[in-house]
Amino acid sequence: MTQDEALNSDVYASWRRAIGAPPLILGHRGARHAAPENTLAAFELARDEGADGVELDVRLSREGDVVVVHDATLERVSQGRDRRRVDQLSRAELDAIDVGDGQRVPNLRRVLSFCHAHSLRVNVELKSDLHPNSRTQALQHLRLVQGCAALARDFPDPGHFILFSSFNPLLVAMLRRLVPEVPGAWLVHEGQPRMLRATRQRAARAALRLRAVHPQGKLASAELVSELHAQGSVVNVWTVNDASEAIRLTRVGVDAIISDCPAKIRESLDAE
Repeated sequence: MTQDEALNSDVYASWRRAIGAPPLILGHRGARHAAPENTLAAFELARDEGADGVELDVRLSREGDVVVVHDATLERVSQGRDRRRVDQLSRAELDAIDVGDGQRVPNLRRVLSFCHAHSLRVNVELKSDLHPNSRTQALQHLRLVQGCAALARDFPDPGHFILFSSFNPLLVAMLRRLVPEVPGAWLVHEGQPRMLRATRQRAARAALRLRAVHPQGKLASAELVSELHAQGSVVNVWTVNDASEAIRLTRVGVDAIISDCPAKIRESLDAE
C-alpha cells in the first residue's frame, strides 16, 4: 500500500470498537500475572485466557535484532542474575539467560509469527531509552524503526493485526512513513500533562499521522474518550487490572483495554 492509498483508507478500522461490541482485551506483556512477562509462555497464556491479542515491548540486541523485552537491562527479569544491557547481548547470549520458568527473550519475528498463526492482535511498543549516549541512541532509534517496518512487511495485511505505539511519538511517525498500512498510537501517562494536552490536539496527531491515543487508564474520562473519538481517533487504555475500572472504561467507550490479567477482565465484562 502506498502512502497515498493509506491516507485514503482507514488503516485503523480493525482496531475500532464496533457498536454494541465490548472493547478488545490485550494481555499486557502477555498474561504476566501468571507467566514471565514478554515471553512466549505469557503470550500463549493470554491466548488461553481469551485475550484478543497482546501488548509487548521491543528494543535491539547487539546485532540489531528486534527483541521483546521491557527494560534496558535484564536485571529485573533475571531476578538480579544478569545486569547487562540488552543492546550488549548477542542472540546466543540472550538465549542462555533464563527470564523466568526457563523462558528466554524472544525476538519480534517469532512473536509476530505466533500472533499471526493464532489470529491474535499485537500492540508493539517501541522503547525509546535505548542507549545512555544520545548519539548512539539516535542511531538505535532509526535501526529499531527500520527493523520493525521490515518485520511488518513480511506479513500479509499487517495493519489488520499489528499496531505500533510509543511514548516517543516521533518513532511511530517514522514507522508510519515506512509502513503506512500499519496504524500507530501515541502513548501518554499521568506524569505527562503537557504531552496529554498535545495528544488532544487534532493538528498535532495529524502532523504525526497518528490516529490512536493510548492514555493510562485513569486518564480516560468520558470527556477525553468522547473528544478523541469525535476527532476520529482510536482510544486504547492501559494497564487495567481492576474489574470495576474495566467496566467504567467500557462504558465510556474505549476501544481496547490492556491488562496483566486478561481472563479476569474478560469475565468482568462478560458478566456486565
